Amino acid sequence: MRRALILLAILLVLAILALRADRGSLQRLYRSMPRPLPNADLVLDGVAWRQAVAWEVREGPFPGAWSWGDWRVVDGVLEGREHEGGSAVYILPFEHGGNFLLETRVRILADSSGRVAEAHLLTRDGRELRHESGAVLFGGQNRVSVRHMVDRVDYVLRVIKPSRAVSEGAWHLLRFAVRDGRVQVWLDGTRIFRSDKRYPTGIYREPHFAVRNGVVQFSGFRILVAS
Repeated sequence: MRRALILLAILLVLAILALRADRGSLQRLYRSMPRPLPNADLVLDGVAWRQAVAWEVREGPFPGAWSWGDWRVVDGVLEGREHEGGSAVYILPFEHGGNFLLETRVRILADSSGRVAEAHLLTRDGRELRHESGAVLFGGQNRVSVRHMVDRVDYVLRVIKPSRAVSEGAWHLLRFAVRDGRVQVWLDGTRIFRSDKRYPTGIYREPHFAVRNGVVQFSGFRILVAS
């Protein structure tokens, strides 16, 4: 009888230890599982972003938008063409802070002249042009230009070479962000640039598209802020 009680006590201790170990494993498993973040409309590389403004071209004009150059709506997307050898620019007025993410879907149409068309996604202070930041895609090339200018100082002015070329005639998802002074760019969901240093930020009132050397289409646009 005594042996039976001792054996039962040992089994009970082992069961308790196993339960504790299993609970720890379950807790570690729970902590490792991704969970939705509160107030997040987008999570990129573990960072939460909240949407501040969004626009789909097919839903109608953006409030207060203005432009120069040749712009028209074609089949529910905004199409821009270079203007007399210069840039065509489409301003989407919206004031935002220094922690921001710009996003658009863009398609560069093939140009029979052989020129390299450029699609610009940028934001700036205004006509003074003291602050401007954003990225540029080059049609048919594995080349993306990144700029972060504050008080007319180019803290970042780089050409990045993603693993794949920006295909003409295909839609691409372009994102440009500044968060805590670090500049980042994503192309089709893959981050292709992140600055090693933190930089100052400026005043931003005029996010915009621009087109050089060809024809580019934009399906929409949104700005997100750090959540």
